[in-house]
Amino acid sequence: GAIVPTFECLDAVRHNIIQLMNQWPGYWAGKEPAFAPLSDFICGYEEPWEIDAFFHYQGGLELLNELYKPFGVTAIGVVSQGCESFPSKYPIRSMDDYKGKKFRSPQGMTADMLEKLGAAVVILPGGEVYSALDKGVLDGTDWGTPSVNQQMGLDEVCKYFIYPEYRSLAVGDVTVNTKEWKKLPDDIKQILREASRVFFWDQVERVAMADVKAVREMVAGGSTAIAWEEKEVARLRDFVRNTVWKEWAQKSPMSKRVVNAHMEWLRKLGRIK
Repeated sequence: GAIVPTFECLDAVRHNIIQLMNQWPGYWAGKEPAFAPLSDFICGYEEPWEIDAFFHYQGGLELLNELYKPFGVTAIGVVSQGCESFPSKYPIRSMDDYKGKKFRSPQGMTADMLEKLGAAVVILPGGEVYSALDKGVLDGTDWGTPSVNQQMGLDEVCKYFIYPEYRSLAVGDVTVNTKEWKKLPDDIKQILREASRVFFWDQVERVAMADVKAVREMVAGGSTAIAWEEKEVARLRDFVRNTVWKEWAQKSPMSKRVVNAHMEWLRKLGRIK
């Protein structure tokens, strides 16, 4: 927010107010629905290398740049924090345990999933999540990894969290103004591309190390880490595949291409048939 608010970053890069941004492309789903499944294909992936490989070797980055082309920007890489967690005030051990509860979630695929599981979704800015949980307005929240959640103090008001959680493995972008990008010599372009790859893995590893420490501290402080059984992870994936993925594939031609690209890679990984 020092130069422009988060949701104005795409236009700021487009108009050369800033030359580079690291944002979550799902923020632009109102401009084109395909941005949402491309940047967080919920219940699909389980390891950061899988999504990194999708973007660099399975056509993901090319799809992102097709989406970005009308806006005059170019994605040169993606970054991730790894798999998120899900803090809650009660244990969530299966997809059935979401029913009848209230959760904070941004609009998009996770919100759709929660609603289809029988939960009520509350749209709140991050700064209000702790208070809503503390007052009992919410039963849990879609947020970040365990260490990010601990930094927010969410372990003080939520004594349960899913870990590891394979619902969300989101990516951010490293995106530049296309006209400014074209002015750069090829060697500098390649250095920036490689730097974005280093950025990806440096962040994944730093957050993973912080998560190990945070989980140990939160458990010692009375929290419970819940690991879902493999069959329950697969059950939720099948449910989301037949509902949320299917519906988002119908939102636009590009969204359909994105969903199909993810599913093709997930078949190669053996996650779906």
